[in-house]
Amino acid sequence: MEPGFEFDLAVVGSGGAAMAAAITARQAGRTVLVIEHGTIGGTCVNIGCVPSKALLAAAGTRQVALTNPFPGVPTLARGVDLGALVKQKDQLVTRLRETKYADIANAHGFEIRRGEASFLDPDTLVMDGDPVAAGSVVLATGAEPALPKEVTGLDEVEHLTSTTAMELTELPDSMIVIGGGYVGIEQAQLFAHLGTRVTIIGRITPAAEPEMVAILRQALAQDGITVIEEHATSVDRQNAQVTVRTASGRSHCAERLLVKPRVL
Repeated sequence: MEPGFEFDLAVVGSGGAAMAAAITARQAGRTVLVIEHGTIGGTCVNIGCVPSKALLAAAGTRQVALTNPFPGVPTLARGVDLGALVKQKDQLVTRLRETKYADIANAHGFEIRRGEASFLDPDTLVMDGDPVAAGSVVLATGAEPALPKEVTGLDEVEHLTSTTAMELTELPDSMIVIGGGYVGIEQAQLFAHLGTRVTIIGRITPAAEPEMVAILRQALAQDGITVIEEHATSVDRQNAQVTVRTASGRSHCAERLLVKPRVL
């Protein structure tokens, strides 16, 4: 440790990259402090892979029952208690957050402190206004989503993201998903399998190979998902419906709107 430093390394953030940096430093014999202003853990455990795959598994179970090809083995898929599914998902996330982050920090001998980190100047890190003495600092705060600027009206219309959609406790009758990338498709299939009428507006995985895109289109059609491969240009709310207009001038309405933002 350099003279005068309380910690060899301070890591701002507690996601996968932050934990990897902290563990590597501890394995090299360095002292480490991790600072987290929000929920411990990164995108995967809190709002990404773990919660989405848990809900997709539940939705897939219902879809299998609905599309059972064996009449001699009858199955039944009734209504969905989305609140119960979300509660089960949250319990899984909480358990994994403890075992994959908090317990690992304890096992490797570094502390995760709750607080807001900032720099007073290029050389002075503070947490909630108090100086943090550290020889080196790693910033691993993750990415921030940004709404597509070319779609007017989004600032005035209530909309879901892939994060807030997985917090719903009431299943909407219909939903428009703006964005045909991987996350948009994932959310569209999740809600379609639970019984929501879903429309995707946007090109389907524009960076993927044409053969893969053709397979995805077929799968979405089999799930009853309507795909409008045009750019959304504007949105507005009329009574209980959100209206999305596309570049060709067509209008599409649904109870809820989900927007897959770009990541900055």
